[in-house]
Amino acid sequence: MPPSVIRSNANKYRNSTATTETYEFPDRSHFTGVEPGWEQVADYALEWAMTHARPGPA
Repeated sequence: MPPSVIRSNANKYRNSTATTETYEFPDRSHFTGVEPGWEQVADYALEWAMTHARPGPA
């Protein structure tokens, strides 16, 4: 999807309690997961998830 569509979708959650964020990886196609350098994207996603993780019930 083009970045403009992603930003538009993200804006719909602007007032939500959900934790959302967009980040554009330059020079990457829709098939990032199978392209060289996919590890950079995976590392970013993991770091983002760990940073924004909420504690679960005890």
